[in-house]
Amino acid sequence: MHITRLAAAIALLGPWLCGAASAADTLKATIDRLGGQPCRVGELTCVSVEVPVDYRANTGPKIKIEYAVSFASGESKGVLFYVVGGPGGSGIGVADDYLSAFDARLTENMDIVFFDQRGVGPDHGIECPKAQGAFDMAEIKVDKPDGAIAAAKTFATDCAAELKSRDLLGFVDTEVAIRDLEEFRQKIGVPKVWIYGESYGTQFSQQYATTFPTAVKGVVLDGVVDLALDFDGYYASYTEAAERVLARVLAACGDSAACAKDMQGDAAASYDSLAAKLPVEVDFPLGDGTTVKRQLTSALLEANAFYALYGPDDRATFLRALAATSRGELLPMLRLSYSNLAVDPETEEGVADPAWFGAAYYAITCTDYAEGTADSEETARAVIERAKAFAPRAPRLLRSYFAERLACAFWPKRGSNERPKPYAGGEFPTLILNADADPITPITMSYAILDNATNSYMVAMKNGPHVIWGRGLSCPDEIVFALMFDGTTPEDKEQVCSQELIGSYKPLTLTDAAAAGDAFQLARAVETEIAQSPELSNWDGGDPLAVGCSFGGVVEVSAAEEGTAYTFSKCGWWPDLVLDGSGTQIDEGAENIGLTLDLAVSGGHQGQITYRHNTTTDGMTLTGTYDDKTVTTPRPMP
Repeated sequence: MHITRLAAAIALLGPWLCGAASAADTLKATIDRLGGQPCRVGELTCVSVEVPVDYRANTGPKIKIEYAVSFASGESKGVLFYVVGGPGGSGIGVADDYLSAFDARLTENMDIVFFDQRGVGPDHGIECPKAQGAFDMAEIKVDKPDGAIAAAKTFATDCAAELKSRDLLGFVDTEVAIRDLEEFRQKIGVPKVWIYGESYGTQFSQQYATTFPTAVKGVVLDGVVDLALDFDGYYASYTEAAERVLARVLAACGDSAACAKDMQGDAAASYDSLAAKLPVEVDFPLGDGTTVKRQLTSALLEANAFYALYGPDDRATFLRALAATSRGELLPMLRLSYSNLAVDPETEEGVADPAWFGAAYYAITCTDYAEGTADSEETARAVIERAKAFAPRAPRLLRSYFAERLACAFWPKRGSNERPKPYAGGEFPTLILNADADPITPITMSYAILDNATNSYMVAMKNGPHVIWGRGLSCPDEIVFALMFDGTTPEDKEQVCSQELIGSYKPLTLTDAAAAGDAFQLARAVETEIAQSPELSNWDGGDPLAVGCSFGGVVEVSAAEEGTAYTFSKCGWWPDLVLDGSGTQIDEGAENIGLTLDLAVSGGHQGQITYRHNTTTDGMTLTGTYDDKTVTTPRPMP
């Protein structure tokens, strides 16, 4: 190295070598120098770095990649690149929510960088929510290959037409995206970084660490993709895993007294019985009080079953909806499908999500894997033939094995089916995290990497979700913190943690007619239904939203002066019970935190009640009249 270049390098790296506190100050100064400013969402500082669209070209258009930085509140122990899943997830869109879920020690000790990789974000996001919603809800079956191929063709065509621009489609593969991140690392002058990847982010992180090993201080892979698997091998691996996890979840209902009671029988039998009846017509209540005919299809049931497997709470929510179908109530399952597929219940059209770019998922996946560049029709029919042979191994979730691959067969830009070399680790430590109940990145993929990668360690979570770090559990959190903060490697190469397979199961409400005669049980049931309604619980806090009630009327959710307001207008959540009145939910920052309901009840029972649930103390009170009697907070008796 020429002496002047050496001096320049020392000048750049000097502050990083002099101590963590000065390193943190240097990072802030560097981000400011690069044009740092408050992010468009959240509380972090954002900066954009301009990079070539095509690194292979000497000249050509540029693109700006945006990064969000959380500066360590204490003495910084290093820089962490946080790579979210997808592909298609917005790191900047979820950064604040993610960080708030972690132990405060993370933001105290680490400078953390989130980013929107190319193809994601408001400026160059690749998204086609309407085409995606239609494809996700389409019935795609191996015994009707022409219809399946037509649906995939339509999606590829309609999605391309819906895009704001197609200019990036050939330049969003992971191999290019990791170069963008390395450009950022060099811009901020950090000698070595930690890199954490979740789900698809593990693919990104493995490729980054392999390509730029001298830039890496350590790697944490959470919900791991095995790079050695080809397209067919990856989909076969996770579909079979999902089938096994679904069977475990259905069986676990029998171990919960509340779930077993609601299901009125075996959960697996309920699932299979429902699947055999589909499609079924459902009367769906709209927000204007009218009702339309909708279809509950096998595509929607499979989507709900698959998404349910991602975590304990999702599993409990799905079992509750399945229990409702066993009692002839199909609306909860239909509503759940709209929520899972990001479809507007009022219109059945896909809706945009600022934190998720579904078309980027296909643009990146179909380039990273693809089925090669052979004739699309020929490729699609080969996929269907493999799916027919695979069907006995996926009796409940076959769509997961082949639908996305059909879409890739017709995607406008496809890549080579050549795979990267298996991840081999390096001089830096690699910590692998996975759960044995992970449906999309099965734990077998992690073991394949553990057995191949140098300096690798693994934490396996029994019954856990897809992605296990930052869920508030000491294992694996303390193991990650010890490695990242102090360089302490795990005491053994493999460790095992455990949690419950099913989260807190919320029983169906007022299934016993006599229960509706108890005003306190009625009030508790209203609270439960608010929390279990996908539309109400997922309301974004923007414009007021009216949601049709199962047996007529509506409930509207809107912003209150403090918290969230609910307005009930002849709302029938149960037969022969009508609710009018209001409610307010305050989650933080006020003395009256919790839920307050002021309801007039008519129909099979008559009353005027006020219910209060203080969620800080978990205390509940009730006053009013019900069926011509004064009611007060009940006195539990032995």
